Amino acid sequence: MSKQHLGEFLAHSVELESEARERYIELSEAMAEHKNEPVAAFFARMADESRLHLDEVAEIAAQYELPDLKAWEYVWPEEESPEALSYEAAHYRMTLRQAMLLALDNERAAERFYRSFAESSEDEETRRLASQFAAEEASHAAHLVKLLGKLPADPAHPLEEDDAPHMPE
Repeated sequence: MSKQHLGEFLAHSVELESEARERYIELSEAMAEHKNEPVAAFFARMADESRLHLDEVAEIAAQYELPDLKAWEYVWPEEESPEALSYEAAHYRMTLRQAMLLALDNERAAERFYRSFAESSEDEETRRLASQFAAEEASHAAHLVKLLGKLPADPAHPLEEDDAPHMPE
């Protein structure tokens, strides 16, 4: 692969980490609005960790010329970047365990994304950086697994509504 492909990889990496950070901030704010403080605090911590990884990736990317990709030019395995937590999967009454499981899925998806670059690129620098990023995501996932092991089990039906539905008359 050419240096242009390295630039494309880094552009994707910057966008992936940026979108992850933005999504965690949004979800943290939403959970705080709904007084779900443990989950809001967790998502805020994940946003901070995403910022640190974004800073690291951006520092590396600053050494190269990156293409100016439009939103539709990013090639993701799914519709959104691998580490952008799904809005549909979040619920204002979700438990800390549920939030951590969603984050764990995202860390593993990001690891797979980076690993695919590491395994498919012909460019040595792209392979090296992609492997490094994949290892960091795997480390984040392992940390979440360790934290999940310390949490108590969730209640049987944590997302059930307390109020009966209100029907307009």
